[in-house]
Amino acid sequence: MRPLFKCEYIVEIEECLYEARKQLRRYWAGTLACLPDVTTETKHWDNSQTQYDLDCQRTLYDCLSNISFRTTIYSEESTSATIYGENENFYLLIDPLDGTHNAVSGFPTYSSSVALYHEGAYIFGWVYDLSRDLVYTAALGEGAYLQSPIIVKRLYTRKVNCIEDMRISFHRPKEDREKTIIQNLMWTASKIRIYSCSSVEICLIAAGVLDAFIDINTPGHERSCDIAAAELILREAGGALFDKTGNPRYSLPPSLASLSDTGTVIALSSTELIRLIL
Repeated sequence: MRPLFKCEYIVEIEECLYEARKQLRRYWAGTLACLPDVTTETKHWDNSQTQYDLDCQRTLYDCLSNISFRTTIYSEESTSATIYGENENFYLLIDPLDGTHNAVSGFPTYSSSVALYHEGAYIFGWVYDLSRDLVYTAALGEGAYLQSPIIVKRLYTRKVNCIEDMRISFHRPKEDREKTIIQNLMWTASKIRIYSCSSVEICLIAAGVLDAFIDINTPGHERSCDIAAAELILREAGGALFDKTGNPRYSLPPSLASLSDTGTVIALSSTELIRLIL
């Protein structure tokens, strides 16, 4: 794998992350691919921090510490910012392991994601699908790409015009009204796919595999740290994100607030589809 984009700062980030990808892949082969551990598995999942989250964070921090320019990092698994380098003002928002419950349960859909923020906008997104060894990336204004060890592919969303043709994923709602909405979509859509990992599901829309990922359960589950990188990848591939009312959904800049701002999200392969969903 190699850097794809023009900006020298992004190229440096890409180089650090491709080293991180090698280390995360080894960690997957030696640890995550061998889960679940039936001797320690519990029936109730409390969404707590695990050693796997911390191990992935350590790998990302170790690789990103080689950045030459000043970077402030906010991570889902940390309560304070970490600063590397000098001079420039860049910010990173990280989710070391999105889909932790999938990993612990042995379900092979989880990712590490990194979003780079500079001068008021996210300018680079990186989502690594660990179990499939696939990297989704995008740079602002330069498109979105999928990389494997042997290919590089430009990403574009599918263009569909009716729910009957759509491939939909969703987060299971709890309230009766939202359940009814999802049930109507389930029996109308062409295909239903459930992955329980929002960053991967949004990237799959960018790749043309899905057309929608829907989380409309109030107050929602999607934080900026979960979806910032995937959001840029989707937008650069031609898609869009909204909240449950149909207003555009944008991730907060990297900050402590971006680690806890749970909200609803409707991620779609095109802007026009929001009228059909609503």
